Amino acid sequence: MQSNPISSTFLTTDQYQQQQMQASTQEDELGRDAFLTLLTTQLTNQNPLDPMDNEAFVAQLAQFSSVEGIKGMQSSLEQMVSGMGRDQMLAGANLVGKSVATEGGTLVGGDGQLSLANIDLPSGAQSIIFSVHDLSTGELVYRQTEGAQPPGQLQLSWNGVDSQGEAVPLGHYGLTASVVRSGKLEAAAVTTENKVKAVSWDPETQQLTLEIANGEVISLAEVKRISG
Repeated sequence: MQSNPISSTFLTTDQYQQQQMQASTQEDELGRDAFLTLLTTQLTNQNPLDPMDNEAFVAQLAQFSSVEGIKGMQSSLEQMVSGMGRDQMLAGANLVGKSVATEGGTLVGGDGQLSLANIDLPSGAQSIIFSVHDLSTGELVYRQTEGAQPPGQLQLSWNGVDSQGEAVPLGHYGLTASVVRSGKLEAAAVTTENKVKAVSWDPETQQLTLEIANGEVISLAEVKRISG
């Protein structure tokens, strides 16, 4: 019987590629030294009837170098993002205790204390209706009507009392405004100010978030104005 001249330790090019695919699915990462050792072993024991061509050899080296470079770049980017998060947290710490203006018209008020709100009137208004509701009950607490207003920003104030002039309990209140233009009643966006209680970094959105006095958690992008 004629013996097989090809040792069972020899790998064809197809067998080597299959082996590489199987190795890539393993949990252990293939480092540079292990890769070179494996490649050298493959070259030493390759099938002389089906040798690995030069182009495949160069292609494998280039592919490994590319993957290694991408991993290094990814690590650098992760470190940079982590550093940016720390820097923004340090910068955000300066906002604690500051007043920030946000849209939505919610604030902590009542108990006779002054609360301020703003609305934008790009084309003015014939009149304005300003209302305050208790957010816990939905009850109307206070309503005020203002006359004609020129274009620009109008500041509204509420001194923490109801329509009878009695102080209401300290709590969460919603401020709404309606303007009359050309005889039509339209809703106007109300901007209120609240103190910043805490700041945190959201790793999912990669943004700084603020916890404000009215209980809301907002992103820094939602802040319209910051004051002392």
